[in-house]
Amino acid sequence: MILDVLRALGRRWYVVVVGLALTVGLGYGATEMSPPEYNARALVLLLPGENALGDGGNPLLALGGLEQPGSIVVAYFASAAAKEEVAAVSDTANFIVALDATTRGPVIGIDVTDQSAESTTAALDFLLQRVPTELERLQVAVDAPRESIITSMPLVADSEPQLDSSGTVRLGIAAIAVGLGATGLAAFALDGMILRRRARRAAPTEDPRPSSKHAGRTRHGGRDEPDHQDDAPARRDLHDEPPAVASSLDGFDEEFTLDRYPLPVRAGHTN
Repeated sequence: MILDVLRALGRRWYVVVVGLALTVGLGYGATEMSPPEYNARALVLLLPGENALGDGGNPLLALGGLEQPGSIVVAYFASAAAKEEVAAVSDTANFIVALDATTRGPVIGIDVTDQSAESTTAALDFLLQRVPTELERLQVAVDAPRESIITSMPLVADSEPQLDSSGTVRLGIAAIAVGLGATGLAAFALDGMILRRRARRAAPTEDPRPSSKHAGRTRHGGRDEPDHQDDAPARRDLHDEPPAVASSLDGFDEEFTLDRYPLPVRAGHTN
C-alpha cells in the first residue's frame, strides 16, 4: 500500500510540487494569524494595619483575615473600568488579577499576556502600581482609620517577559498537516482517475452485431419476436414432389414434347 502511494506521488510529481508550495503558504499564514505571545507575572502581598500589630509586632504573623479585603480589590480589576485603563496602556494586552491559589495567604497574582515584550512589561508595571492605589482608595471610601489602613508590597515580578510560542507552533503544525494530507489525497486521486481512463481506452470494444442466439429476432414493443421471413417455409419446387407424383409425371414429359407435336406457324411469320 505504501509503495503504491509513493509510486502515485512520483507519477504525479507536479501535483506534489504545487501542494508543497501551497502548504508552505498555509503554514506561514497560520503563524501570522497566531503570533507568539509574551507572559509576565507578579505577586503582591497585603499587609495588616498598625493597630493589628501592636508594639513591635511582626506583620507576617498577622496576615489572617486579609483575604477578604484582597478579594474586594481583585473584584475591581474584573470590571470594565479597569479593562479600559489597561487598554489605554496596551490595547492588545490580556490580564488576570486574582488571589493566588498556590499561596496560603493574602497574595494577589497579576498575569499579563501581550504580543510584544515591551507592551507586556508596560501593562504589568501599570497593574503593579494600580493595586496599592485601588486598595487605598477603597479604604478611604469607607472612612477606615489611618492606623488600620491595609497596605501592600510587591513580592516578586518578572523582569523580562517569557516568550510563549506554543499556540503558534500548534496552529502551524495543524496547517502543515492539513496541507500535506490534501496534497497526498489530490495526487493519489488524480493518479487513480488517469489510470482508470487509460484502462478503458486500452480495453477491446464489443462487437455491435447481434449474437447467433438472437439472430433472426426483431425487437417489437420490448419483446424478441422471431423473424417470420426466416421461419417461413421455403417454396416447394416442382421437382420436390413426392415419389408417386414424380413417377407419374415422367411419362407426361416424354409424351408432350415439341418434337412430336410442333406448334403451328402463322402465315407471314418465319421462325
